[in-house]
Amino acid sequence: MAPPRVTEIAEATVRIAAADDLPAIVEIYNQGVEEGTATCDLSGFTTEERRGWFEAHTGRHGIWVAEDDGNILGWVALSPYDRKPCFERTGLLATYVDREARGRNVGTILRARVIEEARERGFQSLVARVWIVNEGSIALALKFGFEQVGHMKELVYKDGRYIDCLFFQLVL
Repeated sequence: MAPPRVTEIAEATVRIAAADDLPAIVEIYNQGVEEGTATCDLSGFTTEERRGWFEAHTGRHGIWVAEDDGNILGWVALSPYDRKPCFERTGLLATYVDREARGRNVGTILRARVIEEARERGFQSLVARVWIVNEGSIALALKFGFEQVGHMKELVYKDGRYIDCLFFQLVL
């Protein structure tokens, strides 16, 4: 399946993240923590607390940012699905978009880029874990042909409630 065409935000550039991008990446991630529908973290991070995570995304893995006029609009990470060697060709995706940039196709351009990069880097399969209440992430997965391959009930406990988690997979 060909990636969806992107026209709404053609001026954005997607590039591999640099160390100088880490504060913006953390800020966008912390928005997800505050909103409570995208991550299990219960509190935000400082840039220094996320530096090790950032530096671990080397080699076959990586972090890409969407940038427009010097502003980071969002980011996507291609992480190991599992550290066991038999999973080395399976990647785990996480996509976060600044709340001010949502609805402008930022997630789409980031997802298109990471899928292209994953193919070039020899991945066979990509996995995304999405909370059932995160309609935007579910739509993004389906837009790129990810198939829902799992539904774990009441997997997440946050803010006094249980939330189901969906697993999506794209075989490259």
